[in-house]
Amino acid sequence: MSDDPLSEAYRHCGALVREHRRDAWIAALFAPEAGRPHLHALNAFAFEIGRVKGLVREPLAGEMRLTWWIEAVEGLREAEAKNHPVAAALIATILTRGLSRETFVAWLLARRDELYREPPQVEAEIAALGREVEAPLFALSARVLGGEADAAAICAGAAVALFYAGRHAAALSEIARAEAAVRTDVAPAFAPLACLALDARRALREKPPAAPWRRQAAIWWWGRGR
Repeated sequence: MSDDPLSEAYRHCGALVREHRRDAWIAALFAPEAGRPHLHALNAFAFEIGRVKGLVREPLAGEMRLTWWIEAVEGLREAEAKNHPVAAALIATILTRGLSRETFVAWLLARRDELYREPPQVEAEIAALGREVEAPLFALSARVLGGEADAAAICAGAAVALFYAGRHAAALSEIARAEAAVRTDVAPAFAPLACLALDARRALREKPPAAPWRRQAAIWWWGRGR
């Protein structure tokens, strides 16, 4: 890519994902080259909105941050968005790949609602929350790669939520359902699930997270379409 501001915004997203969502960054290496910057933009956006709850003391402060993102996605903060590398890259990806702005708004509203909820304890409620706040990333990543994988995305979102809630056996069950529904053409969008499955199995055996080389091997298996 050239050295124009948008190219720099995509590079920023790639660096952000490499640092904070490394499994997703490695998974993107198995996607077609033209799709990688767009996957980085989606993952950088997911990182930004996913950390809001942990950055604020009061839900209202988090809601203000997420409202800014809603307005940016809707095109109401065009000048500000151009100066925010993640927002600039995300909006370019939405336009270039024909993604639905309404999907992003619904995703952001789910994150906003999460600010006011107590963490769910019931397994079904944890899975449902994951479908709201985690599944959109997988579904949109699949669309960036030119395919549809909504059913797999729903299972993937539930798996992420269940894993981080410590429900590792349930997470593995959802990952298996996602795997069964994923086609080869969109496999890189779901490759981070390979590491999630690896860590879930190790957690059930009371072992620490897998070594980097094992994670990379697992991603390779998924990213190549299994």
